[in-house]
Amino acid sequence: MLGPGSVLSAEEAGERPANIKLQAIPQTAMGLVRPRTTEEVSAVLRLCHEVGQPVCVQGGVTCLDGSISAPDELALSLERMTLIEQIDPVARIGIVQAGCILQTFQEAVQAEGLYYGVDYGGRGSATIGGNISTNAGGMNVLRYGMTREQVLGLEAVLADGTVVTSMNKMLKNNAGYDLKQLFIGTEGTLGVVTRAVLRLRPLAKTENAALVALESFGAVLAFLGYCQERFGDVLTSFEVMWRAHYEHVVAYSGKP
Repeated sequence: MLGPGSVLSAEEAGERPANIKLQAIPQTAMGLVRPRTTEEVSAVLRLCHEVGQPVCVQGGVTCLDGSISAPDELALSLERMTLIEQIDPVARIGIVQAGCILQTFQEAVQAEGLYYGVDYGGRGSATIGGNISTNAGGMNVLRYGMTREQVLGLEAVLADGTVVTSMNKMLKNNAGYDLKQLFIGTEGTLGVVTRAVLRLRPLAKTENAALVALESFGAVLAFLGYCQERFGDVLTSFEVMWRAHYEHVVAYSGKP
């Protein structure tokens, strides 16, 4: 069903941390499988469905509470499904497997003069599939929206192994049900996302940032409104640091 090295025992799975932030806590699972394709994911889920075996799906295991398997669950990791199948600079789309690391995809599209709208601190370990399953937001929501706004199409596998393919490549598509929305932000409860078609944008030629000190939260909201009126859709991010946060960063870095 799966190739060599694709199945780990409970003991081998236990040598891995529960997630990237809980390095001291071992992963608990009856075993761990690492498929490479949608077809292999389908085969695993079909078999588990037939015998009533619970499954915990894992991407980059970057969050604190999700993707931590129970002792009686089979961990299904997409860590080997990292292929970037296509980057089309003309259509401005990227087709990628769900296990691809966000930063890897970002760097690949930027090399083509393009930009992927989702970005956040966990980019070096979070996966595209995890972003889709959680509808990740990040720092650029003001300009590009949530992950939901980046997904043109996707492929997913249901619990019984059925493959649902809706790999739409068009920005404008009103042909019937928009099946991809069932799998975006639903944490893998309705199916395992295995591939996706993602919308890309032109890479900005310049970037500018400003650090502004304000006296109250009301002033922060007023300043955000001013920036949106002044800069319109060009405004990409607007992050707020409370005083204690700022002082901690200064103390840690040694720079004001």
